[in-house]
Amino acid sequence: MRVAGLSVAVLVVLPSFVRTPAALGQSKTAVIQGRVVTSVDATPWPGVRITMLSLRRTIATDSLGRFAFADLKAGSYQVEARVIGFTPMSALITVNGGETKEVEFRTDAAGQILPTIFVEGEPLPEPARALSTFERRMALGTGRYITREQIVQRNPHRIVDMIRFLPGVRSECRGHTCRLMLSRGLQSCAPAIYVDNQETSLTVLENTPANDIQGIEVYTGPAEVPPELNNETARCGGVIALWTRRGRMP
Repeated sequence: MRVAGLSVAVLVVLPSFVRTPAALGQSKTAVIQGRVVTSVDATPWPGVRITMLSLRRTIATDSLGRFAFADLKAGSYQVEARVIGFTPMSALITVNGGETKEVEFRTDAAGQILPTIFVEGEPLPEPARALSTFERRMALGTGRYITREQIVQRNPHRIVDMIRFLPGVRSECRGHTCRLMLSRGLQSCAPAIYVDNQETSLTVLENTPANDIQGIEVYTGPAEVPPELNNETARCGGVIALWTRRGRMP
């Protein structure tokens, strides 16, 4: 259907009852997930800011244009997507307990893409800046790290398979779905998940292709977690942070 308002976008909402990693631990919570693509050829839009207005939660789409809000109570949520150069797109999505809904935002040709501006003397491109953050944290040596070179050498089918065999990581796998826990976290606490310094869900981590990842950080307890990643979830269950090849600095 068409989203009403000034923006022109195609919105597709598909209900699904597939049990997600979040739902395994708490069957009554819901998930809203989806992606942002172009209307012409469905090219993914990475780094799009997705905001759940009623909860004031903002995340960014990953390298394949995907996003996910997990652990939601049953109810209606206004989700907004902001693409630079386009009018914001929004949708009102209603979920029941234990339900997962998919939403797809498509940019319309009525929007205008802003031209790239190059300024003499500007900082390094975004992927290099993102990697420098990863290297800075790795130099501190407080966590466990997987580099791009190690990922290329191992060539894993799923990046979660490299993470779950790190020291201090426990995993419970059912088929292709794995629940990750960190040894110093409380038994009932799942780790905080970050992709390109934006907090997200394990679903996004599992679906990000290994060949699109620049680096991985794992912090098993609050004493290891960098201040910029420290929140209530991290203090309870630790942190798993990914940098993609299109990653951004905080």
